[in-house]
Amino acid sequence: MKPANRLLPLLLLFALAVLAGAACAPTTKTVRGHVLDVQARSLTEVASLSLQDSSGEVWRFFAEGNIGFTPSHIREHQMQGHELTVSYRERDGELVAVHVTD
Repeated sequence: MKPANRLLPLLLLFALAVLAGAACAPTTKTVRGHVLDVQARSLTEVASLSLQDSSGEVWRFFAEGNIGFTPSHIREHQMQGHELTVSYRERDGELVAVHVTD
């Protein structure tokens, strides 16, 4: 078998593995709203936060690690009435915040 012919099955196997991994990647969704509550894990990390969107629905998120803003920055938004956008994933029936933006 020629070296090029041996390489083709390996490339196909690699392509299938990449596609399978992409299909299993969790979907990230977003919601925008006013901050109702924020709980800190530390000075720099958020443990949880709650938002109310424009339709009145309340969203509660848990956070793991850095989500882009400190708890104090999120409290500023809460006190000033400014909205935030939360990017999140659903895991085991809970909403996990992965990133927060203004």
